Amino acid sequence: MQKSDLFVAQMMADLVGRKTGKISKVEYQPQKPAFRETSETETHLSRSSPESCGISSAWVTRLFRRLAAEKVCGMHRIMVLRGNTVIGETAFAPFNMDEWHVTHSLCKSMTGMAIGMLIAEDKLHLDDRIADIFRDERSLLTRLFITDRITIKHLLTMTSGVKYNETGAISGNTWLHDYLESGTNFEPGTSFEYNSMNSYVLSAVVTKLTGETLMEYLRPRLWEPLGIDRIYWESSPEQITKGGWGMFIRIEDMAKLGRLYLQKGVWEGRRILPAEWIEESVGTKIPTGMDRCDLYGYHLWLNEDRGTTAWSFNGMLGQNVFGYPDLDMVICTNAANEEVFQQGRMSRIIRDMMKELTPADSLPENPNALNELKLLCRRIQGRSARPLEVTAGGWPRIGCSLRIGRNDRHSSRASISRSRTDGSEGARIRQKEHYRRIWMNRFAGKVYDLDSTGEGVFPLLTQVIHNNFTDGITSIGFRKSSGGSLTIDLYEGTNVYPIPCGFFGNFGRMELDLHGEFYRIAVRSDLTTDENGFYVLKNEIVYTEEAAARIINICFDPQTIAGNEDPSAAPERIELRFDETPGSSMILPSLEMITTQKASGLDGFFIKQFSDFGGMDAIGMLAYATIRPVVSARLRITEQLKEGRQE
Repeated sequence: MQKSDLFVAQMMADLVGRKTGKISKVEYQPQKPAFRETSETETHLSRSSPESCGISSAWVTRLFRRLAAEKVCGMHRIMVLRGNTVIGETAFAPFNMDEWHVTHSLCKSMTGMAIGMLIAEDKLHLDDRIADIFRDERSLLTRLFITDRITIKHLLTMTSGVKYNETGAISGNTWLHDYLESGTNFEPGTSFEYNSMNSYVLSAVVTKLTGETLMEYLRPRLWEPLGIDRIYWESSPEQITKGGWGMFIRIEDMAKLGRLYLQKGVWEGRRILPAEWIEESVGTKIPTGMDRCDLYGYHLWLNEDRGTTAWSFNGMLGQNVFGYPDLDMVICTNAANEEVFQQGRMSRIIRDMMKELTPADSLPENPNALNELKLLCRRIQGRSARPLEVTAGGWPRIGCSLRIGRNDRHSSRASISRSRTDGSEGARIRQKEHYRRIWMNRFAGKVYDLDSTGEGVFPLLTQVIHNNFTDGITSIGFRKSSGGSLTIDLYEGTNVYPIPCGFFGNFGRMELDLHGEFYRIAVRSDLTTDENGFYVLKNEIVYTEEAAARIINICFDPQTIAGNEDPSAAPERIELRFDETPGSSMILPSLEMITTQKASGLDGFFIKQFSDFGGMDAIGMLAYATIRPVVSARLRITEQLKEGRQE
């Protein structure tokens, strides 16, 4: 068992054991800035009707409708281009088109572009050996391993076979050193094995040869020529751009990068990438042995859905740039589904619809079909015929006296976006309003202390990806906010996060400072009862820059306050039910696998880790409870409450 695997096993044990704080072996440093509203140097693609570019509006409408109809697709945004023109785009509420989004592995293709540039500059060659490039970083132990035979091409095609993989990113600070000292699973070049640390080492190659980070190297060569300004890419503890993950970028800028590839590396008359590099990157076809993702090029995926080579830049959970050279088309997506390597419903819908498409140079304009497309987009965006929004300009922000995150200089930023309500649902709305008054009257001003403090505001999946772990929610409070809405105060560590509830199709919006990193959220709330008759306040906290949402459902038994005529009387106990999406079906198998490997010789290790919970028989339940815990909380008795009870 590798050291990195042992560290990961320890972390999983900590997560299952509901530990919080500094459970990672990787040093944490805040990196992610707040998203900027505007840019003075950003450029934009042109827009036109689908018909003007030879595609029917009806086809685009059908594509958007199918994606919107299937919840499993988890759509955030989609953009369709023909030639240099955007012919269809929409964001799915609560998202908007002008905001960056995590890309996960999609950014690997940008790393591949940088390698192509270095080769064009004659600073690098495909057959250069990693051992030679990092000669000074290698120890005597490193020289004993098969890594001597690994080349740049092996890294680009995911055929290095190096054992040190993604687990290394959460197991320590010396990623390059540990990669160079790792053995291999097979002879380099003989088999495909996806490994994000290959991309990280390519980024390290850029830094080694240029003295710049990958992000710095690409700025004058790629970002600035394409008018890409609002972009962010995480670095490792070694201050090397991660290369294989950690990038945030706007979908329109994703589309530009796709267009660059279709245009053989030329942008507005300027050569950005060598045409020969692009041809070779999509012409080298490595069999992967994976269903629907059976070919890989130079840090991009290939398919022959249309009988000719198409390609895609792909990131997990639905981040894609699909390129179709024969159609001169690009389709970009942001989503939060459970796709890995385009093996899901969203990618299947897009790729199947692209198979049937036969475009023309242009079509007669069709105002009725175009209007239908526009109306569908408005509905998808959550906009009614006359949308009403309460904002303070740009991203909605209002001041709040509570502290957000660790830095006192940052105020909370919250608002509610409101839309008109369909009057035909009056009865349902009146019932919701009844529930809302109950929660407002009985809970406003109350604070509850949690019995267990292992849960956080940030979803577990994003905690691991960004190495930003929770301090643990200790208490939850309720108060009436300005405008008569309900705010939930989550006490985590030394901080208070005021979460604005968004009822009746509205979204509460704010920006969280999580340990010095800034994340936007949109909160969708609902009021209902469960199968046991408990009153439930449902809260879906959507991280609009991420492919993740935190779910916190708050429940109480109305029988505990039955007969109490005081309208402000609150139950002694409430129950918090946590979940996250996507994640449950992705994280649970990993937890169960790593905690039940009886044949691996790790029984003693895991039994030791879980001895406090009753041994191996309880591990399956613990893994499930790690993702979907249920936590009880007790009403905090303040002096004011004591006085009320005495009266």
